[in-house]
Amino acid sequence: MLVTKFMSEVGMFSKDDLLQSFASVDEYAGCYFFQHKLPKAIYEYCLKSAGEQDLLVISENISDRDFSVAVVGQAPVFLSQNKTALFKISPNEYGFTHALVVPNTYHGSLKGRLEGKRENLYLCIPIHRCEFSGAESEGEFKEMIQRMIPVFRWDRHVCPKIKVYFDNPATETGTNEAGVLMKYPTLLSEIDNLSGVVSGFIEVTNYKGDVVEVLSASKGVFTLIRNRKDEEVLSHSKLIEALRSFVLVE
Repeated sequence: MLVTKFMSEVGMFSKDDLLQSFASVDEYAGCYFFQHKLPKAIYEYCLKSAGEQDLLVISENISDRDFSVAVVGQAPVFLSQNKTALFKISPNEYGFTHALVVPNTYHGSLKGRLEGKRENLYLCIPIHRCEFSGAESEGEFKEMIQRMIPVFRWDRHVCPKIKVYFDNPATETGTNEAGVLMKYPTLLSEIDNLSGVVSGFIEVTNYKGDVVEVLSASKGVFTLIRNRKDEEVLSHSKLIEALRSFVLVE
């Protein structure tokens, strides 16, 4: 009795709990399904509440209960509220290879009337491997999902995690040495801007922490430096191919 009461206090959402905030709640394959409808989007929630951890999957404008159930069903049995976790998922029509699990402090889902139940609520996000390292801090994760990656859109294009440190005297733009998170199309624009700027450079770090540097001694000709030492002179098109492979690597 005491164990049941304790588990109820730290987690274990019930259907009645969810009906406090959602108009209807369905049960399917051991999970609860419910929706939050907005004028331009419908968010579908899949919640698996078992043991001492609650696993939540959210999709935007897509309803695929079987995939949601499969994702939470493959999650690790033991998770920590102090860090993220990454796990492989089975092949699926969306092309996702992994899922990222983040603790309750990383996300705002089910706040409000359900705040007291969120202590062991983990958000499970299906991802393409190159989108997250799996070691993101709370601040970095929030910046990425707000500015870089529409994580609830399962039909999204791959959004590789890219950190860029660059200086371009010609455009008078650049970053400090720590670099900034940058979308892939923005990186391509900066590559175009660098063409022929002898004193400029772009340093790109992918999700694995690997680094390449790009220089341009003349218009349309680029030097790609791998591992701080291996140099290769490339045309613009060949450079883009190399960068694409570098940021999308599994």
